[in-house]
Amino acid sequence: MKMKMISAAFLASMLAACGGGGGGSSNTSPPTSPSAEANGIYQGTDSSNDAIVGVILDTGVYYFVYTNATSNTVGLVQGTSSSSGGTFKSTDAKNYYIGQNTVLNDTVAATYTVKSNISGTVSPNSGGGAGITFSGTYSPVYDQSPTLTSIAGTYTGAAGSVKGGESVSLTINADATFTGQGPSGCSFKGVIAAHNGKNVWDAAVTFGSTACTYPGKTMVGVLAVSNNEIVAAATLPDRSDAFILVGSK
Repeated sequence: MKMKMISAAFLASMLAACGGGGGGSSNTSPPTSPSAEANGIYQGTDSSNDAIVGVILDTGVYYFVYTNATSNTVGLVQGTSSSSGGTFKSTDAKNYYIGQNTVLNDTVAATYTVKSNISGTVSPNSGGGAGITFSGTYSPVYDQSPTLTSIAGTYTGAAGSVKGGESVSLTINADATFTGQGPSGCSFKGVIAAHNGKNVWDAAVTFGSTACTYPGKTMVGVLAVSNNEIVAAATLPDRSDAFILVGSK
């Protein structure tokens, strides 16, 4: 089954309007959660008509990337969670609005059926507003065997943080390393490793150029590939900013 990814051309056009260079982050892994029964890759929508591609790891750490062509929205909800008995909870969610210099503290409450679906609400911790409801369907892509040969190659698309974004190219090599760059002169490199036998990859990306927003810093997160399309998301060590990359071969 094809996993419905976010259009690289769409994200590139949106991030071009934001301006700025790439992001950067940390080489320490996020804390783990005691239970993560809802782990998997999900695709769906929310009550703002955003398209969502999300990853919940078996550690409970999760990354949900959302986009909306109508409102020109690109963002990431990321945090740690516990999921057991059909109940998913996260009290430390960060909501990153790419290119808008905005990071909100949120809470996520959801219900799920294992390897089937998830639905819930992302609510602001400040108490303002009713929050955003969302739903997603489990993707069998998560359970396919991960192989470097199937994802190696060069992808083009866009990347950004809350500081801004630009078009990028990313090359994944057969030795599990990758390199990337944008027209601003921002360059980055990193390594990936299959996450506990699942078809999702742990990723660490380091930014090396002064043209980047965070030169010399390393971000840790996840990378997923399906049908030659890629989505990656990572955060700084203090979670003050995040990096999103979307592309295709």
